[in-house]
Amino acid sequence: MRRSLAALALLSLLGACSRPPESAFVPVSSGGSLVEVGQSAAREDCRMARGNDGGDIWCGAWETPAVRIRRATGATAFDAATAARESLAARLDCGAPRRATAMGEEAALLDCRRRQGGWPAFVLTAGSGGRIWVAEGILPALPAAERGIGLLSGRATGTSAPLSSDAVALMAQRLAREAFATGDIGQYEALMSIGRDANQAERFAAAETAYRAALGLQERVLGANHPDSFQPLVLLALQLSNQGRHAEADALFRRAEALAPRASDPLSPALFQHYRGLAEANRGRTGPALAALARSSTLYAGYLPPELQAGGAALPIDRGTALAPLLVARDVVPNPLAQRATVGLIESKRNAAAILRAAGRTEEAEARNAEALRIANAVPGLSGANLIAARLQRTSGALAAGSGRSGLADRSFAASARRFALGVPRSRPYAETLLLRAATLGPESGETAGICREAVTVLRSLREGIDPRRIAPCIDALVAAGPTDQALLAEAFAAAQLGQGTVTTTQIGRAAARLSESARDPAVASAFQRREAAERALAARYRERDDAVAAGAARDQVAALDATIGAAESEAADADAALQSAAPGFAQLVQSAATAAETMAALRPGEALLLITQPADRRGWSFWLKDGRIAAARIGADTAEIGALVTRVRAGVEDGNGTKPFDAAAAYALHRAVIGVHGPQANEAGALLVVADGALLSLPFPVLVTAPPPQPRSHEGARFLLEAMPTTHLPSPASLVALRRAGPSTAARAWVGYGAPRPVPAGYAARSFPAAPQCGQGLASLAALPGAELELRVASEITGAGAGERHIGQAFTLAALQRARLRDYRVVHFATHGVLPSDLACLSEPAIIASAAANGPDASQALLTAGTVINLDLDADLVMLSACNSGGGAAAGESLSTLARSFFFAGARGLLLTHWYVNDIAAARTGAVMLLNMRNGDGSAEALQKAQLGIYRLRGGSHPAFWAPFALMGPGRTV
Repeated sequence: MRRSLAALALLSLLGACSRPPESAFVPVSSGGSLVEVGQSAAREDCRMARGNDGGDIWCGAWETPAVRIRRATGATAFDAATAARESLAARLDCGAPRRATAMGEEAALLDCRRRQGGWPAFVLTAGSGGRIWVAEGILPALPAAERGIGLLSGRATGTSAPLSSDAVALMAQRLAREAFATGDIGQYEALMSIGRDANQAERFAAAETAYRAALGLQERVLGANHPDSFQPLVLLALQLSNQGRHAEADALFRRAEALAPRASDPLSPALFQHYRGLAEANRGRTGPALAALARSSTLYAGYLPPELQAGGAALPIDRGTALAPLLVARDVVPNPLAQRATVGLIESKRNAAAILRAAGRTEEAEARNAEALRIANAVPGLSGANLIAARLQRTSGALAAGSGRSGLADRSFAASARRFALGVPRSRPYAETLLLRAATLGPESGETAGICREAVTVLRSLREGIDPRRIAPCIDALVAAGPTDQALLAEAFAAAQLGQGTVTTTQIGRAAARLSESARDPAVASAFQRREAAERALAARYRERDDAVAAGAARDQVAALDATIGAAESEAADADAALQSAAPGFAQLVQSAATAAETMAALRPGEALLLITQPADRRGWSFWLKDGRIAAARIGADTAEIGALVTRVRAGVEDGNGTKPFDAAAAYALHRAVIGVHGPQANEAGALLVVADGALLSLPFPVLVTAPPPQPRSHEGARFLLEAMPTTHLPSPASLVALRRAGPSTAARAWVGYGAPRPVPAGYAARSFPAAPQCGQGLASLAALPGAELELRVASEITGAGAGERHIGQAFTLAALQRARLRDYRVVHFATHGVLPSDLACLSEPAIIASAAANGPDASQALLTAGTVINLDLDADLVMLSACNSGGGAAAGESLSTLARSFFFAGARGLLLTHWYVNDIAAARTGAVMLLNMRNGDGSAEALQKAQLGIYRLRGGSHPAFWAPFALMGPGRTV
């Protein structure tokens, strides 16, 4: 997935704006008192504020005027309606005027839809009081508009009876068919705005949630597959594509393609081709992506003056030129449609430049980017100019860096960062641009460390990760500046925690987004929503201040804005604290970075923490924390070599039957590369906690070989890390800090088990994945687990649990699990399949398989996904999942890490899982002996180590295929 292309699409400037900018209207004064003008068709109270030449009407709780009334020119109301249809065409799609009467006089009525959003609208022109008036607004506010004209013209008073009229009667059928309230539009606009902001910040899961809700609201009003559902539909499709969920995205793009030609917004066909091109780029399809973007450019260009269509040199800002409708000068009303088309053309060319650069076609990329720059320079007053310039300058910087022009690249990235700071301060794009600049400057520059600190501060405040390649130059610079300096190493350790693969980013985003829409505790959802709103408000205040400074505002006005920023910062901090209080496990779901001091305080005597970073383009770093000291060492192999070694090790074990030779040489090479680089101190730890990265996420570390093996292709005689120390895996150091602070479980009961689900019927599975039949077939093909029932029975006997605490077969469904009082148990045991997106591509997150509901109709009751897990209520020292297969590779390992995060948020301290197929006997024995060891007083890590050693020392059990698949995520119970 190429996030740099789709993540910074033109949503905020073109596609997600649900109404024209306020500068498109001549505002009336709202300083006077509000006058009641009756009710809307939805029975909302409406009020009007008078102005010099008209009035604005607000209905219900909507914060935008539902109707704007102005004086019009024209000999008759019908002439005024004809003129209004033309002048408002950029914002409203209206039919031909119809003659009507209003307040007993001649009137004309236009049946309209808003270009953006497709909401039913109207234009009413009426002669009243010797003048012609024109009112435009949303359809339910038509009755209030008519009375407002009467009050402005003096034909009516606040207490007078309604005058003769048939305008409302002419619209009665449409009012009944498309009934909605101003609050619906307000909610729709709020959702679209949330989606826009989330997309800008590259939080695609949150954007998906917002656009999905906006689509649902709009379809409720307009009906399913209405042409004007195009906008939220295509934006939703793009968010799915950004998350790598291409089958789902394709299905929505097909729906959007059918709607685009009939949508009220004439730019819809161009938008479709543009977003389709970005989606193709996400899949690495260069040719189709460029072709779609070329089609979008052609469609956008049709709405531009000839000068801009040609992409010529910068043109003067002069009302006498053909560009006048585009220019945002103080005394010029902009043409929203032409502005949006201009932004679309700039962005489509910039996106094409980025795709060409990624394909190594540098000259073509520079030509496309130059075209985009020429157009942007020709119209400097476009709405969103800071973001447009920031993106163009960043693309210019990337092109310059790719061709070795480091000076130009640095200047371009610096300019881009300044622009992002104006347009989207404290955002991921701003931080990422700073990191690009740091990479250009290199570790030798005196500026690099300061730039990195600013980027790390922003990312930590957002609790978001970044591509490991982006943060790697900062780690290099900080370690190089002080290889033994504990303060600098602590900074490098904090920066290293921000490296995050795309799978983790997507799945964490999806899980976190679930909190804002549903939670087991409504207080959590409310706190999450408050935090999101506070962050958006703070970003808006920063933009207001920068706009004021750019416009030459007076010092006292800027000071007042500074005060509002201070208040917004306080609210953001309070909202974050409230979320932490309502959901103490929130740090488990997001990319929180623990300080070195916090991490070392969480370590027990004798424990060491190993943190590994693996950027794709260089050798990463291995950090070793023990006894209050940090050491950093360059990993002894590059990321591709590490991945190859992991593949070699897994090849000998992942069939689970021990018949293939074990690659002890590869296991030893891995140990030397990531642990051995720390020298003798690596042998002094009594227990090891590992925060891995990349392909290493799919390998349990006890299988590493600590000394040169006597036989490179055999396990015989090899010395495994298993023998040296108990090992625990962690998603992040912050997980360790949070879980240790939580303390042990206080649950009264020892154990509850779920497993041996009935296979999902093929028909149910097919209904759950209609767009991906092969995924339904894959889900239905998961075999029964004959050893699962025995595993649970043995475990219940060891823990003293009763038969009623074993839930087998049809008794194990999602609904049954959600009804259970799981927080009463110290151990929750799942003897069932765990599947990952790498196993079933239709899944967007890992899932535990239960039984489908007996009466169907689909497989929804059979899927306990990571997003569902966060709404479980646990107080468990350990969750056991005994039949999970990571399948190898970084993406699969990241999915397992995400599943662990979800269980930690729900209240677990540890998760036992498996990395490859497990022999039934080995699984049952390992689980049973581990539970027995814990009953006898061992901590979770020690209990697992002893259980694995027991199998290792059995006759015929020494092959790692039998004992090594098990891994403990999280410290579990610590003694």
